Amino acid sequence: MTVYADVLVIVNLYVDYILLCCVRGFLHLGKTGGRLVLGALAGAFCGLMGLLPVPSWLSPALGGFCALAAAAAAFAPMRPRLFLRCWLCMWLFSFLLAGFLLFVAQFAPPGYMALVGGSVYLNLSLPVLFAATCLAYGVFWVFRRAFPREDNVPRLWKLSIQCGGRQTEIWAKADTGNALREPFSGLPVLICQAEALASLVPPAAASFLSGGNGEPSPGLRLVPFESVGGDGLLPAFKPDKVSDAKTGKELPCYIALIKKPLSSGQFSAIFNPDLFPD
Repeated sequence: MTVYADVLVIVNLYVDYILLCCVRGFLHLGKTGGRLVLGALAGAFCGLMGLLPVPSWLSPALGGFCALAAAAAAFAPMRPRLFLRCWLCMWLFSFLLAGFLLFVAQFAPPGYMALVGGSVYLNLSLPVLFAATCLAYGVFWVFRRAFPREDNVPRLWKLSIQCGGRQTEIWAKADTGNALREPFSGLPVLICQAEALASLVPPAAASFLSGGNGEPSPGLRLVPFESVGGDGLLPAFKPDKVSDAKTGKELPCYIALIKKPLSSGQFSAIFNPDLFPD
C-alpha cells in the first residue's frame, strides 16, 4: 500500500481530536475545543515519524511520544500528577483504538486500512475525507436538533473574578447540590479553594480560614453550611465582579473559602447555575 503523508496527517488529526475529547470527558477537564485541535495537530504531525524506518519494537515508544506531544499541546500547563494522568489516558485510548482497528481490518477490503507506526491510515482521497467530514457534521447537527439535551448547562465554567483592582480566572464546576446563600443579602455562594484566589482574598477572611477568631469586619461574612460530613461556618466575601469568562455575563454572588482541594486540578470552585437569573 502506498502511504501519502498528507492523508496520514489529516486522518490522524481526526483520530487524535476524538481521543483528546475522550480524555477531556474521562478526566472532566475544562479545556476548550481550540486547545484540543492544537493537541490533535501536534499528535498528527508526530505521527509522520511512523514513516521512518524504525524497528517494530519501537512502535509502542513512538506511540507514547505522540500521545505525550498531543497531551502537552492540548492540556498543559497543569499539575504534574494530573498531566501524567492525561498522558497515560491518551496512550491507553490509543492502544484501545489500535486494537479495535486491527479487529476491523480483518473484515475491511485489503489495501484500505493500515497502522503506520502506531498511526491510523485510511486509503481515502482528500475529497472523500472532506465530504465525509461534512456528512458527519451534518448528521450530528441533525441529531442534536432532533434530540436536544434537557441539561444544557456545561459541566465546567471558566469564571473571571475581580476584587480590589486585581483579577484572576478559575475553572468552576456547575453543581446544583450547592444551595448556599449569604444570609443577609440572599445572594448565591460560590465555594472556592482559597489557594486558587491568592491575593484576592481579604485579610479578615484569610485570618478566619487560618484559625483566627473571625472578628466582625466589612470584608467578612460567615455562611453556615450543612453536609454529610458535618456543619459549620465558611468565611465569605463579596468580590467586585464575578463573570463568565466566555460570555461576559455577570454572576452576582459571594465567595466562600475552603482549604481543601475540590478536585485533582480540573476545577477549584463549585457553584449552582440555577441560582443565577438568566
